[in-house]
Amino acid sequence: MARSDRKQRELDCREKEILDAALLLCSMPDWESVTVEQIATGADVSKGTVYNHFASKDELLFRLMIRFYHGLLVKLRDGLEEGAPREQFRSIIQRGLAYHATHPEYRYIVQYCERADFKERAAPGWRDDFLELDRAFQEWGGPMIERGMATGDFTQRPIQAVMLGIHASFKGAITLLWAGNDWCPAGGDTETIIPAVTDFIMAGLEGRG
Repeated sequence: MARSDRKQRELDCREKEILDAALLLCSMPDWESVTVEQIATGADVSKGTVYNHFASKDELLFRLMIRFYHGLLVKLRDGLEEGAPREQFRSIIQRGLAYHATHPEYRYIVQYCERADFKERAAPGWRDDFLELDRAFQEWGGPMIERGMATGDFTQRPIQAVMLGIHASFKGAITLLWAGNDWCPAGGDTETIIPAVTDFIMAGLEGRG
C-alpha cells in the first residue's frame, strides 16, 4: 500500500510539473504556437511522458482551466465571514474579480477553452467535469442568494435568472480586467473596474437597478 501511495504521489507530482510548464509557456501572446514537445522540455520530461498523462495539448489546457476555476471556488469560499447576505455577496464579487486580476497567466487558456469551437469538440468526460464544477458554484452561491431574498436583502426574482445576470456581468468585467488599459476605453485598471462592477451587480440584486 505504501509503495502504491508513493507511486501515485510521484505521478501527481509529475502531472503538476507538466501543467506548470504548460501554464508558463501558454501565458504568452504566442501561446497557440506552443507545442507538446516544448511543454515536455519545460517540464524536463519526454514527449511520451506528457502523452501518458494527457491525450493532447487541448486536454492540457482544459485541465489548467479546471485548476483555475477550482482555485477560484476555494478563494470565494474560504474565510468568508458570517454576516448579512448583502455584505457576504459584495465580498464574493470583489474576491472573484481580484482573483482574475491577479492570475492573468490563465487569460489565454481560459478564453480559449470557453470558445464555442473548443466546447463542440471537447471529449464527453471534459464536459462532465466542467458541468460538475459549474454545479459546485451554483450549489454554493445559489442558497446564499435565496437567503438574501428571504431576509429582504435581495429582490425576489427567479434564482436562475439572477445567476445568469451575475454570470454575464462577471464575465464582461473579466474581459475588461484581462484586456488592460490599452483595450479598455473606460479604464482597465482594477481600481476602476472592481468597485464599478461590484456596485452594478449589487444594485441589480437589491432592486436598485
